Amino acid sequence: MSKKYEPDNFEQMSIFGIMNLLDNTENTLSSDDISKIIDKLSDAKRKKESIEAKKRRQEERERREREAREAKERKEAHIREVTSMDLPLDWENVFNQDVRTQGVHADSISDGLMYSLSNLGRVDIEYISSITGEDYKTIICALKGSIYQNPETWGECFYKGWETSEEYLSGNMIRKWKAAKEADKEYNGYFAEKIKAIEKVIPPTVATNDIYITLGSPWVPADVIDDFIEYLLGDWRRHWYSINDEKDFHTKHDELTGTWEIPFKSRCNHDVKVTRTYGTDRINALHILERTLNMKSVAVTDEVVCNTNSSGKKRVINQSETILAIEKQNIMIKAFQKWVWEDDARKERLERIFENKFSCIRRRIFDGSFLRFPDMSAQINLYPYQKDAVARILFTPNTLLAHDVGAGKTYVMIAAAMEMRRMGLSEKNMFVVPNNIVGQWKNIFHEMYPSADILCVDPKSFAPSKRESVLERIRDNDFDGIIIAYSCFEQIPLSKGYYQNLLIDEQKHIAEIAGKKNKATSRLKKKQEAVSKALSELSVAMDDLYNGVYFDDLGITRLFVDEAHNFKNVPFETKTNNVLGINSSGSKRCQDMMDKVHMIQKKNDGKGVVLATGTPIITGYLRSQMPILRCLCRTASQDYVVLFCFFGVRLIRICKIIYINTIILGIPNRFISSATIMLNIACLLYTSDAADDTPCV
Repeated sequence: MSKKYEPDNFEQMSIFGIMNLLDNTENTLSSDDISKIIDKLSDAKRKKESIEAKKRRQEERERREREAREAKERKEAHIREVTSMDLPLDWENVFNQDVRTQGVHADSISDGLMYSLSNLGRVDIEYISSITGEDYKTIICALKGSIYQNPETWGECFYKGWETSEEYLSGNMIRKWKAAKEADKEYNGYFAEKIKAIEKVIPPTVATNDIYITLGSPWVPADVIDDFIEYLLGDWRRHWYSINDEKDFHTKHDELTGTWEIPFKSRCNHDVKVTRTYGTDRINALHILERTLNMKSVAVTDEVVCNTNSSGKKRVINQSETILAIEKQNIMIKAFQKWVWEDDARKERLERIFENKFSCIRRRIFDGSFLRFPDMSAQINLYPYQKDAVARILFTPNTLLAHDVGAGKTYVMIAAAMEMRRMGLSEKNMFVVPNNIVGQWKNIFHEMYPSADILCVDPKSFAPSKRESVLERIRDNDFDGIIIAYSCFEQIPLSKGYYQNLLIDEQKHIAEIAGKKNKATSRLKKKQEAVSKALSELSVAMDDLYNGVYFDDLGITRLFVDEAHNFKNVPFETKTNNVLGINSSGSKRCQDMMDKVHMIQKKNDGKGVVLATGTPIITGYLRSQMPILRCLCRTASQDYVVLFCFFGVRLIRICKIIYINTIILGIPNRFISSATIMLNIACLLYTSDAADDTPCV
C-alpha cells in the first residue's frame, strides 16, 4: 500500500481521497481504518451543518429585517395617507346630493359649524364643506381650537370624529389624555395639539387632606382592608397550624351587590384585641369591621319574652352593649383614616385611584345659542337657559331636567324632541305624563308646533276594547310625538323574550364577577342562584293570554318622563340598612318604569331617556337621586355613578350617626330627614359640577 493510503495518513486526506480509497476494492481496510474514515466524515458533516445553519439564520434574520422594514414603510405610508388631509381628485361629497343641504348656505365657516350643530346635532366637516363651498382642510384649520378630533372615534379618517371643544374637553380628562397619548405615539405626533389642550384643562390634583376616605369607601381596594386587618390585629397566621390557601382569608368586595365580606371572622377570637381593644364580648372586631364596610348599623340585641308575638319572644337593642360596640367602631374608623396615609406607596396608590375616578372629571358647559328651531311657531321664543337645556338633551345620552316648578320643562322637552326628529337623532318620541295633564301637554305641543302630528293616549282612549288598536297605531305610524298618561303606560307589557334576554345578560355578568375569587361574596352567589332560578321559571312558564303588541315592539327611540320623582321607589342592591331613602324591595310600578327605561337604552346604545322633575330632592337625597342614577347612567361612561357612590358613602356615614342617636337617645326620626336634606345640597352641587350626565340645574 502506498504511503498516502496508510491508516496514519487518514487525517490528512481529503474527503474525495477517502471516497476514492473506499472505491478501490483492491485495498483491504481494517475496522480501525473505517472508524477513522467515519470520524473524518462526521467532522465534515458537522462543519457543513454548522455552515448551513448559519446561512439559514442569516437568511431568516435578513427576511425578518426586510419584512419589518417593509411593514414600517407601509405603516408610515398609511399614517401619511390618513393624516395628510388630501382627497382623491375624483372625490365627491356625499352631502352635495343630500336633501338636508338643499337651499342651505353659510357665508362663513363658523356659520357652517352652527348649521352643522343645529341641523345634524354634531360637527360634520363634510356637511360644512357642502354648505360653505370650502375644502375640508381649510375648514379644519379655520375651526382650530373650536373643534378637536377624538382619537377614539376618528376611524383613521382626517375629517371624521370631530367634536366641539366643549364636548371634547369635558368628562374624564385622564382617560381622554391617555387615549390621545397612545394615538399620538402611533400616528407620529398627529394628536399633539389635543394632548396640549387636555393638559391645560385637567383639574388640579386633590390634596390628601381633602380626600375623604373611610371604611366602606367603594373605591378602596380590598387588599388595603386586608393590610389594615393585619395592622390592627397582628399576624393572624401564627394562630393557624395549617393554611391550604391564604387567598381564602382575603377580604372580598363585589361591585355588583356592593357587598364586602371578611371570611373566617373568628380567626383571632382568642386575641384580646378582637374582644377588648376593637371589639366586645358580644360582637368581635371583625364582625364590627364587616358591618362598617357594608354601611350597616352596629347594634347588639337581647332576646326577651313577648306575649304579643306568636313565638313568645322578640329581640330588643341592648343600649349599653350597642354604645360600647359603636365606640369600638369609631376607634377603628379613626385608626384606619390615620393608618391609610402613613405608608408612602399606599398613599401614592390611593391618590392615583382617587384622581382617576373623581378629581379628573371636568364639567361640560352647554350653550344652546346656536339653535334656530326652524319648525317651531314664530310666536314661541325660548329663554337662553331653555335653549341650553335643549342642547344638553341633544348632546348627552340621557338627561335629568331638574328645573324649578314653572321654569318651562315641558317646552324644553317638546323642543328637544322635535329637534332630534328633524336632525335624525330620534325616530319616535314618547312622553309619559301624569293623567291629569295630558290635555295640557297636547295644547302646549300644538302651540309650539301647530302642524305636528301627535297622538294623545289617556285612560278613556286606552280602554281594554281600544287598547290593541292604539298600540298598533303607535307601532305602525310615524307620529311626531306620543303623549301617554301614567296609567296607560303602566298597562303596556314588556315581552317575555325581553325578560329572558335581560336575565341571560345578568347571569353572564354575575358569572364573570363570581369567577374572580376576591369578588365571589356569599351575597353574589345567592344572587346568581336567584337569577338562574328566575330564568328557569321564566323559560318553562306558559305564555299568558296576551298576544298583542308589547312595549318593545313600539319602536320608541326617546322616552321623556315628566314628574319623574313619582317613580323613585325602585329596589336597590345594597347591604346598607336604617338609612332613609334606601329600599331593597321597591314597588312593582316603579320597577316597571325602570325596566322600560333600560329597554329603551339597550336598543339605543345606552341612550334615549329624559327625566324631568321640579323636586329632585324630596323626602331624602338617596331616595330621590339613586333611582335617577339607575335610569340615566346606563351608558359607557359611569363617571356620575362613581361620583355618587363616593358622596353617598359619606352621606350614609353621617346618617348612621343620626340613626344611632335616634335609637339610643330617642331623637325624633324627622331629624334624620331634615339632616339628610341639608347634607344633600353640597353633594348635589358638587356632582352636577363634575360629570357629563349631570342634572341640568
